[in-house]
Amino acid sequence: MLHQNRSKYLQLIILISIIFLAGCRADYTNYYPDGENEGLSIFSDKGNNLLTCYVNGRGWRTNSRTTGGFSGGTRYELYIYRTLSAGPTDTLFFMWDGYFNDSGSIGNNSFSLALKVPKSFSHKDFSALNGKRMAIDGNSGYFTSSFRGTSTGFGNIYFHKALLDSVSTGFYQGQMSGLFDADFNTVKITRGRFDHILDAQQVVW
Repeated sequence: MLHQNRSKYLQLIILISIIFLAGCRADYTNYYPDGENEGLSIFSDKGNNLLTCYVNGRGWRTNSRTTGGFSGGTRYELYIYRTLSAGPTDTLFFMWDGYFNDSGSIGNNSFSLALKVPKSFSHKDFSALNGKRMAIDGNSGYFTSSFRGTSTGFGNIYFHKALLDSVSTGFYQGQMSGLFDADFNTVKITRGRFDHILDAQQVVW
């Protein structure tokens, strides 16, 4: 009898813990439907922590930025990191994880921008992208995606806002928003728009 009571008590504690953890989950992404482009969120620069676009005319969006719950930490929709090379330039990667709006699943695709940057590239150079339009043509960088298998593409990007401040060595925070399009031959990304608050945990180089 005592064993049964202990078992029921333990089950109750586990149930309460699950409910508590689930209840503590916070969502820091705001999705505001674009009335003129079905399946997309409006373009903004308010830190909505979201990227939306059409992939061959099909609405795609990034995962929501969440913290707490079962995962404990924060799951970001965007990560920015730098890879070093032996050559004259390094590569700054912007990687978004997401899913098709009509798929009902989370994190089943990824999309990235790879920018070639000089060895001396700093957070001040990142902020210099503010208000800049760039042709992503292979010389300046390239796009990659996992749509229909990993592939490389080219296109354009406009950084409406690109601001970054140093928090500590190798860690930065700021804000980034803009517009883009990319062509992967069989896959075309159109009407892309992004808007993010950049936390130190997601920006490292």
